[in-house]
Amino acid sequence: MGKENILILNRKNIKSGKLAKLIPEFYELKNVVENNDWHYKENVFNHTLSVLDNLEKTLRNLNKKTEQFLDKKIDGSTRKNLLKIATLFHDIAKKETIVGNNGSTLCPSHEDKGLIKAKTILKRFKLSDKELKFILSIVKNHGLIHKILPSDNQNFQKEFMNFKKRFFHNIYPELILLAFSDTVGSYLIKTHPTEFKSRISFYKKEIKNLPPTNTFGKK
Repeated sequence: MGKENILILNRKNIKSGKLAKLIPEFYELKNVVENNDWHYKENVFNHTLSVLDNLEKTLRNLNKKTEQFLDKKIDGSTRKNLLKIATLFHDIAKKETIVGNNGSTLCPSHEDKGLIKAKTILKRFKLSDKELKFILSIVKNHGLIHKILPSDNQNFQKEFMNFKKRFFHNIYPELILLAFSDTVGSYLIKTHPTEFKSRISFYKKEIKNLPPTNTFGKK
């Protein structure tokens, strides 16, 4: 069986059910319901499409330099399109990792297991090794900034600088854009509104200063 063109992985095709036979794992996320400070009785399928919606809205309002940066290609695909695909798969392993306690849920290590699961699924599509590696790196690391950002994190500056230095010349813009899109529609706005505003403010500042320059820490 031949591999599919990666461009068919888009919101329209997924929501219509057109890809149910090709990527049944994604549709199984309809039955994975999260309930915590970030999600209120929300299934992962709907959440993922919501994050993609938020991302696409954000991409339409970027500065020209960032747009040009995301239009750069990694082999045959733009960074922008690879980011969208990574967004679709960022929570793909929550079915395997979800645990509950007193009505609340968590999905520990879903990023690491998501890398493995996404890799298996994405082998059904035409992707170069570089394109696949790029997508999987976003999937694996998308949760790191969420863990660094809590306003009561006394080690924020050190941890953030290490995070930024680690990814600055690689997938830093993509991680920031995905994390922002993930946060915008979260239930955090109701459970922890002050924290929500703090995070959104941080992301907007970082997004405004994208893309990265050749020298870390200088714009």
